[in-house]
Amino acid sequence: MMHQRHGLEVVVPRGFDQSRLPAILEEKRDWLDRAWRRVDEHQRRLEAEPPRLPRRIVLPALGREWEVEYRRGAARASVRESGGRLLVTGAGQDPEAVRAALCRWLSRKARMELVPWLARLGDGRGLCFTRVAIRQQKSRWGSCSRAKTISLNARLLFLPPPLVEYVLLHELCHLSHLDHSPRFWRTLEKHSPEWRELRAALREADRWVPTWLDHAALPFVHENG
Repeated sequence: MMHQRHGLEVVVPRGFDQSRLPAILEEKRDWLDRAWRRVDEHQRRLEAEPPRLPRRIVLPALGREWEVEYRRGAARASVRESGGRLLVTGAGQDPEAVRAALCRWLSRKARMELVPWLARLGDGRGLCFTRVAIRQQKSRWGSCSRAKTISLNARLLFLPPPLVEYVLLHELCHLSHLDHSPRFWRTLEKHSPEWRELRAALREADRWVPTWLDHAALPFVHENG
């Protein structure tokens, strides 16, 4: 995992021969360089844009957007949809609590929309998963376990549909091949012939994710005035 403050963090299993690490890291140098550039670019975005609760949330994956209205007077921050608006109550509380409420809404929306989308793609191709977990990571769009549990990042909703579908198909193909062997890429190409172009575009996809999700715990500028 790559961190702006701490650099590269490598996690190895118990008993791993650490003398193998230099060779492995050298083999992954190109990937590490790209990952560091993404982290650095994201940090520059955070520095360029002030901490700000959103006035509008746009989810390109769904082709939808919501105006965000902040209301005071509630003990706990919560979010409710009303037509094309998100009503955020408890806006007078800690901005971090408000952001957490918006993140919970995002995760709920991801479960409502991404899980059926994944099921449609899998059912049509004979790729069956056991369950889906929705997370909000900074470094991974998705993963698949040996138990056939697929984890999806709720932030996928900020990406264009072709990139989202690529991630979903990528993880579905891991149901057959957990590694990134030639067999895996051949399977993916059968279901996503343009996977190379989509994979390259996904490397730059962080630019679609709004910075309010990742700003440090600082006083927020309120966009609604």
